Amino acid sequence: MKFLLDANLPYSSADIFKNFNHKTEHSRKIGLGKVTDKEIIKYAIKNNQILVTKDLGFGDIRKYPIKEHKGIIILRVPFYYVAKQINEVLFNFLESIKKRKIEIENSLTIIEINKFRIRK
Repeated sequence: MKFLLDANLPYSSADIFKNFNHKTEHSRKIGLGKVTDKEIIKYAIKNNQILVTKDLGFGDIRKYPIKEHKGIIILRVPFYYVAKQINEVLFNFLESIKKRKIEIENSLTIIEINKFRIRK
C-alpha cells in the first residue's frame, strides 16, 4: 500500500510504515506542509495513496466521500502525545491489520489508543 502522511504527524512516523514495506511520503518532505486540506487530499488521490492524519475534519464523509479516495486514516490521540507515543500507536495498528489480514483501502479508518474502527 501507499501512504501520504499529513504535516501534523512526525517525520519519524514514515519509518513505521516503511518498516511494514509500505511506500510512504511525508507531506512536509515533498513541499506540501502548508497546503490546504483540499490540496492534500487531491495529491493523495492523484498518487493513489491513503492519507494518514490527525485532522478530524477528514472524517466528514460528506466532504470526503469514501468512494472518492484510496482511504483516509485519522489518528485520534491526546494532543500531548510525542513522536514516540504516536509511532507506537501506529505500529500497533499496522501490526494488528497485518496479523488479522484486514483491508483498509477504500475506507475511513479511525485509530485510537489500543483500538481502531473501519468504515467502508
